Amino acid sequence: MKPIKLTTDETDRKDQRDRTEALIKANEGMEKLPERAPRYIEGQARYLWSALVPILNETGYVTIQDKSIVEALVMNYQVARESYELIKKHGSTYETMGTSGSVVLKKNPAVDNLNNATAKIKSLSADLGLSPASRAQLIALSPEDDNGELDLADYFGGN
Repeated sequence: MKPIKLTTDETDRKDQRDRTEALIKANEGMEKLPERAPRYIEGQARYLWSALVPILNETGYVTIQDKSIVEALVMNYQVARESYELIKKHGSTYETMGTSGSVVLKKNPAVDNLNNATAKIKSLSADLGLSPASRAQLIALSPEDDNGELDLADYFGGN
């Protein structure tokens, strides 16, 4: 089943906007996500939590009931970042000795970790109603690097 689109963008269909407004109204008075990450969320995941949750709370359609989705999103973001760093350091493949004594090229397991985490990030983001506009808002908040380009690694707690 295709996920239901949540949007308040005037350029989107009226039924989608109406459904989103009804959800926002139904969520009025419900507890919002805590802006401080749980203690067990650490590192890059913690930093992403603190950047993302205020934006999610502002939408009006994410509540405390969505906390586990946000936790999974930020944890998968950290897995993706760590996997990417391992790939940068060791490459996407490595050589090992096969059973016949010949050199065999194998895929770095971090490649699969990165692919899996990226797919989960996309799915969880959609579950939270993160539209292209809200993702653009995150990018707009990101600091620029020396070339005037956005440095999302710094913004999301990278080095």
